[in-house]
Amino acid sequence: MSSGNQYERLFKLWATVSKLVVDGKRSMGRVIDALQQIVDEARSWKLDLHPTQEDGEVIQGWDLEKHYDSPEFNGRHYSLESPEVKGWIRDPTTYPDEFKGKAVFLWGSRRWFSGFRKVACLAWDGRRVGVRWCWLGHGWHRLGPALLASNSKQSEARLEQAIP
Repeated sequence: MSSGNQYERLFKLWATVSKLVVDGKRSMGRVIDALQQIVDEARSWKLDLHPTQEDGEVIQGWDLEKHYDSPEFNGRHYSLESPEVKGWIRDPTTYPDEFKGKAVFLWGSRRWFSGFRKVACLAWDGRRVGVRWCWLGHGWHRLGPALLASNSKQSEARLEQAIP
C-alpha cells in the first residue's frame, strides 16, 4: 500500500470517528484517551497521577509508594539510572517542556536517608534539571506526577475500542 493510500485511509477513519463522536455514538473521552496513548507511545514515557491527585486532592507518599509498587506498574518505573533521565540531566535542552513546573517523581529511585524513606524527583530550575529527594511522609498533589514507561499493549486496546 502506498503512503498516499495510507493517508487517505487515515483521514477517512478520522472523519468517521469524528462523526461518531458528534453523533454521540462514541465517547469523546475514549477517543481523546486513545489519541493520548498514541502520543505517549511515541515518547516511551508518560506522566502518571494517582486518581486522588487527578481529583485535585493530596495523597501521602506512603500511599503512592504502595500504589506504584502494584503489579500494574511492574517494570515501568523510571530511575536516576534510566538513559532518558541521564540524558535530560546531562543536556537540559532535551528536558520535556511539559515537565517544567512540576516535580517529576522517579519511583525506581528510592532510598533511606537518616531513617527517612525518600524518592527522587526531577525539578527544572529555569536552566537545568535538578534532582531532589522527597520524604514519603509528605503529601503529593497534581504537580507531582510519576514518570512511567508507556504501556503499548494498553494503548493498542484503547485504540481498538475507540475506532469502529
